[in-house]
Amino acid sequence: MMREPAWRIFAHEFNMSDLQYSEDTEKSPNYLISPTGARINRLFVVGVATEVENVGRSEGLWRVRIADPTGVFTVYAGQYQPDAAAFLSELEVPQFIAVVGKARLFNPNETSFYVSVRPKEINVTTEEVRNNWIVTTAERTLDRLEALKIAQRSGLHGDELREKLLESGTNVSLAEGIVMAIEHYDMHDILKDISKAVESAINTVVPASEFTTASVPIKRDFEAETGETRSSDDGAVESEREQNENVETENADAKTERLKANKALFMDVLKDLDSGSGVPYDELIEYMSSKGLSEGEVEEVARELMNDGKCYEPKIGILKLV
Repeated sequence: MMREPAWRIFAHEFNMSDLQYSEDTEKSPNYLISPTGARINRLFVVGVATEVENVGRSEGLWRVRIADPTGVFTVYAGQYQPDAAAFLSELEVPQFIAVVGKARLFNPNETSFYVSVRPKEINVTTEEVRNNWIVTTAERTLDRLEALKIAQRSGLHGDELREKLLESGTNVSLAEGIVMAIEHYDMHDILKDISKAVESAINTVVPASEFTTASVPIKRDFEAETGETRSSDDGAVESEREQNENVETENADAKTERLKANKALFMDVLKDLDSGSGVPYDELIEYMSSKGLSEGEVEEVARELMNDGKCYEPKIGILKLV
């Protein structure tokens, strides 16, 4: 049997996935089908381990939460993953870690589901590796979104859709995954929702102005397909739209620079005020308010830094630098 590829997928999309599939052959692997058609048996995850806990008491079942810029992966290691369990038993958080593991779906009833990862390999890594993973995962996700758009435009289903995707250059595994995903998931908001998650992720490692400029054609494709923006051949309307876009870009650039400065200030303050166990959130709000930031801006900065893997909550209401 060929070894299954380790898919790169953001936590946001992974946690949306609730379709499981297995071929009717002996020793056939179970697949988790994501909304963009990733047919996941194995996956590769890199992020910040923010919480590790022994949830199995005497059995020694360890759970670690790994944050990427879009959400959190839940990873379990027990008696059948002895090396990973031993690793987690000694892990000090926060820490950048990388995991190759198997996707698992648990359905306790018809209305709820939980996805998790069972690690095959797990180790400490670096922020640089995490950032490279974000960029590569964003590229792979956008590739799947492009294939998904081809599928939606075609109006085809089943074998006809599969052949259409293969003709467009989509690989066999993704083509089969998209056929199943389109039948199972509500695709109305999938394109917009996941593309926003990708943009949020890439903004943590690439300057927002560069990504926004590069993604304008993609953004317009999404708008055109959802019908949110109607194009016009009228020159005046087109000119006004371009002027509005220029103003929006300038405003976005100014906001990005202010956020960047606020994040740097926040990290300096967090470092200065932390005596070892973290800093209470209300203390941070009070201190940052004296520097001219509103409570809303403080919340935005804290959320951005946690998404960036720069700080975390060791306890509710306490923030600490990674």
